[in-house]
Amino acid sequence: MAARYQAGASGLPFAVMRGYVGSDLPKFNKKIQSITCPFTGEVLAATPALNPDVTVIHAQKADRKGNVLIYGIIGVQKEAALAAKKVIVTVEEIVDSLNAPVNACVLPAWVVSCVCHVPGGAHPSYAHGYYRRDNVFCKAWDGISRERETFLAWMNRHVLSTPDFAEYRRSIEADSKVSSHA
Repeated sequence: MAARYQAGASGLPFAVMRGYVGSDLPKFNKKIQSITCPFTGEVLAATPALNPDVTVIHAQKADRKGNVLIYGIIGVQKEAALAAKKVIVTVEEIVDSLNAPVNACVLPAWVVSCVCHVPGGAHPSYAHGYYRRDNVFCKAWDGISRERETFLAWMNRHVLSTPDFAEYRRSIEADSKVSSHA
């Protein structure tokens, strides 16, 4: 996925990598093709670029102009944003000035379609410098997501039946209190 986002962000039609060469995956996934390097003759794997209609990411801060600051382990958030047609960013806080530390990732306002102030929005993951990952939730997720019926019941209760993020968090916290008393 990272290579596909990178290709999309770079305006290239495909990504090239060594990762799938010699595996059986290309037999089952037609989006993995072989390509021969024109310089070395090495056979490599190619996958199509990924250009989502919308990418949604979470970051620490945005300024009032719409510039976004992401720091810590950012994964492929930057590439996913740059590859997309539209970008929605939820942030821990909106500030007057980013005061970006050296080597921080700043997405300029012209890349970002919308900024939403959503403190805690990375849950169950973490926002570096704000809060830790919710490991209890992540362990419980394995059981929730294993069976479709359990997953759909969870989605209905905590996502589809909640009007906003604050209510989602209240429903999650209520369930964790119930399960800790059981």
